[in-house]
Amino acid sequence: MKKVILILLGILPIMLVAQNKCVYFEKMVKLQVEKTDLNTVESDFGPAFVGDELYHSSYTDEELEKLSKGKKKKINYDVFTSNVDATGNVVGSRSVRLADQSEGYHVGPVSYCEKTGEIFVTISNFENPAPRGTNKAYQALDVKLKIFIGEKVDGKWTKTGELPFNSPDYSVGHPSVTSSGDTLYFVSDIPEKGIGGTDIYMTVRKNGVWGDMINLGDKINTVENEMFPFIYKDKMLIFASNGRKETDDLDLYHVGMFGKNMTAITEIEQLNSEADDFGFIIHKKEEVGYFTSNREGGVGDDDIYKVLIEKIPQGKHELELIVRDRNTNEQIRDAKIGFGDALLTIAGLIFKRDLEKEKSYIVKTNMEGYMNDSKTISTVGKPFGVIRETLYVEKVVVGQKFVMDNIYYDFDKWDILPESKIELDKLVKVMNDNPSWKVELGSHTDCRGSDPYNKILSQKRSDSAIGYIIGKGIAEGRIIAKGYGETELVNECDDGVKCSEADHRKNRRTEFKILEMDGK
Repeated sequence: MKKVILILLGILPIMLVAQNKCVYFEKMVKLQVEKTDLNTVESDFGPAFVGDELYHSSYTDEELEKLSKGKKKKINYDVFTSNVDATGNVVGSRSVRLADQSEGYHVGPVSYCEKTGEIFVTISNFENPAPRGTNKAYQALDVKLKIFIGEKVDGKWTKTGELPFNSPDYSVGHPSVTSSGDTLYFVSDIPEKGIGGTDIYMTVRKNGVWGDMINLGDKINTVENEMFPFIYKDKMLIFASNGRKETDDLDLYHVGMFGKNMTAITEIEQLNSEADDFGFIIHKKEEVGYFTSNREGGVGDDDIYKVLIEKIPQGKHELELIVRDRNTNEQIRDAKIGFGDALLTIAGLIFKRDLEKEKSYIVKTNMEGYMNDSKTISTVGKPFGVIRETLYVEKVVVGQKFVMDNIYYDFDKWDILPESKIELDKLVKVMNDNPSWKVELGSHTDCRGSDPYNKILSQKRSDSAIGYIIGKGIAEGRIIAKGYGETELVNECDDGVKCSEADHRKNRRTEFKILEMDGK
């Protein structure tokens, strides 16, 4: 890039501002760099969107052939164009543009204003060349740069004017125009106005006349070189600088612009490398961009790289949690809950809490005298917004029994069936939600079969269920097994009584009973 500098130099809706800092590239988008087919073995740089085309500066095949043979005289950068699709992806091969204006000149970078139809073009100032300057950035040149303005006439770009402060004594280049066409950012090495080697300036057009060049000041410009400005949606200025680090490589930075105010300068770390990185532009659809770098792995000296821009969804997840009585469905005021590792009391009826994205939380009630409840609340893969959840609790007492539905066994067997595991897992959850509980798991049979046989079978079934529950992490001392056989029938289907299968099924049940709770 050093060679190119010597030759060419002579939200708001789009950003998030926090603590006077533009964090658009830190928090709002992810950038992915890809190689392009635009590059040659020499330098290719200065991408710019012009309508449905991407302009950039490069050498023609003829000039590349001359350079390969060591010839360097009368070789100049030309402006090439490639078609782009609706989001800015290059879809065509390159061709020379601005040929009439560029013959015998270095041309580019350019900037285009869709509203006015104007193109602002950097071009070498051969008309009145000054003697070789003293600025190190231009000591290899006998000429400087200037910016001319063009419009399309009969389908061809035609020069219509120049900036009034173009001069053979210093360079003016690297234009970037706002969407309204009335403000232009650019680079110059004018000695009497500058801070460093090259600085970024602006000029405002009023009543068709461009005003004085205004240095953007030492908040942006350093004693070294700032260049390749790009004003995005009139609110964010992207530029390159080699004056903000110990090395002299160009790095990309950006700053929020709000009239006369601006945010702090922020580095675009996602794009910067250990080499030169500069000339970053973004398509108006905000999905694709391009920049130039001479990082390792390129084709030539400076290469143009494509940037895929992925927007990070903005917003927040907010939890709204309520606790209801399972039997009455009424909300419980001032309920005690556990949120993560914290024990909290809901102030009133609704618990509200902002949640982090892509994270899961465990929330549970922590209420004495109740069967507590818990849930896992996750924001993983969910859009921003309000997450509404309800925990259900039930008033209980020691000795209270609960029938567990759908606990089945094969005939004369006590193995746990898959469908029974679903119900037993519910009891595991109850035990985890109520860590102070000690319970009895009782298994019951109907009257068919002998009393001793049914007692033994029910005990084996209860033992089997307890083994499953202990295997799920419940402490052995918190749950005991009891086989009741046919000793606690819930209806009159006793020995010698004719009953339907449905009535017998009511007696074949599994229950759990609270033996201890809350230390009582």
